[in-house]
Amino acid sequence: MNINWVYFSDTNTPPGEIKTHLEKKQFHLTATNQIDKLRTLLVENDQSVLFIKSHTLYNVFDFCQEISVLYPHVYIILIVPDNLENLKKAMLMGASDTLRSSYNLEELNEAIEHAKKYMQHRAKKDTGFVNLLKEKSKVIAVSNPKGGIGRTIVTVNLAVALARMGKKVAVIDGNLQFGEVAMYYNVKPKRTIYEWVKEGYGRGNFSINQYMTNVEGDVSILAAPPRPEFFEGISSEHIKAAIEEAKKLFDVVLIDMPVHLSEIHLQFLDLSDEILLLTVNEISVLRLSQLYLDTLESIKLKDRVKLILNLSVKGQGLDQNKIEEILGREIYFSLPEQVKVASTSIKSGQPFILSHSRSHLGKAVLKLSEKLFEQKLDETREIKKVKRWSLLGKRGGNGNVTI
Repeated sequence: MNINWVYFSDTNTPPGEIKTHLEKKQFHLTATNQIDKLRTLLVENDQSVLFIKSHTLYNVFDFCQEISVLYPHVYIILIVPDNLENLKKAMLMGASDTLRSSYNLEELNEAIEHAKKYMQHRAKKDTGFVNLLKEKSKVIAVSNPKGGIGRTIVTVNLAVALARMGKKVAVIDGNLQFGEVAMYYNVKPKRTIYEWVKEGYGRGNFSINQYMTNVEGDVSILAAPPRPEFFEGISSEHIKAAIEEAKKLFDVVLIDMPVHLSEIHLQFLDLSDEILLLTVNEISVLRLSQLYLDTLESIKLKDRVKLILNLSVKGQGLDQNKIEEILGREIYFSLPEQVKVASTSIKSGQPFILSHSRSHLGKAVLKLSEKLFEQKLDETREIKKVKRWSLLGKRGGNGNVTI
């Protein structure tokens, strides 16, 4: 694959380490300070990665936005001053990634590697690979049996990480009474799944996409109803239709599950290709996770589970082998504890994949997103789905299943 690496600075600031580092990787970088030449470079190659150095003749953010609109195929890495607001603004203006002005070699290398992986994924799209995946769209439920261990923050950041891989990603807030997905993206949706059920369900001219909210990071969310009592108007049949509609439009559909299980939430799990079960290194949570796995085994969904150890700290709590022994399955992936990064993300309503992508936690979520799609095309198979949750027997009046 031939990537067109381009560097632009109207002040003629040399690319320096960027050029040197790319040459070590056997890549060629073309530097220019002329708009006309830049346009020619971007038009001639649809596999272009553009570094834009903060400059004085043009407003760097306006310039970035103009490039992203005129040349949407270009992967833009914006080099900006060391300021969180600058990073957020860069993403809103169409940048694919950012580098701080005081970047080090490790950060530069990561930016280059992310750009390269993105181009590789898009090259697959150009050969029809992604179109095939969309027909076989992957549905992933993110679940846990206890609140407060990071389910929603993992979901929203995993969504942005997958979007950075070139996937078209949707997040469905499965916590239909007290969902927080929209809050984690700092948006207040005008339309939610409740409006879709009232207006769009069963009507072919009302696409579910019209009831989704586009959020920072190039992700679409189907938010929870605006009031808890609206939950009662949503049935398992609505959920099935919503997921089937989303699968037609998106490569990946992530579902942020609540801690409890009801008929509706079992429908979510049944329609999922994979279930990411989050747990932490605490005996009480591990016991609940074990019960959750037993429940999934009774409805024949346990084989879809991938165990994610969240808030992992080396040398604390039980060792990994003991956790795997308790839960009876291997840990698929571990996410490190980084309280400051996570809490800042929640308070600001901005995924840390955008603001702190090079933190230990950000890097881990990016690696998880890549691991989830490592399997080869010939390993993709249709999983026959059957209605299984009737095995749980009779439920209480509120529809919840105690686990």
